[in-house]
Amino acid sequence: MRQLIWSFPARRDLYRIAAEYGEMDPALPFEMLMRIEQAPLALMDYPDIGSPTPRRGIRKWHVRRTPFLLFYASTTKRLEIRRVVHERSDWTGLEA
Repeated sequence: MRQLIWSFPARRDLYRIAAEYGEMDPALPFEMLMRIEQAPLALMDYPDIGSPTPRRGIRKWHVRRTPFLLFYASTTKRLEIRRVVHERSDWTGLEA
């Protein structure tokens, strides 16, 4: 079974998302973060379902019912979420 790891940059992304969406509606960050944090569960069993990115070994996965993408790397022992990025942002180079 793979171990799920959230990198420091991904955790920082989550805090930023919570702060930004909290300004719009206090209940919104909870919903967004819950969806984002549950998204890797499908990737744990099927890590290749995400789309490849130009960076070797990094894939992306759209978080359902959110405007966010997870960038991740997977091995047989671990799934590391590298970044959480808005789908409309310029994520080129951020997937590291």
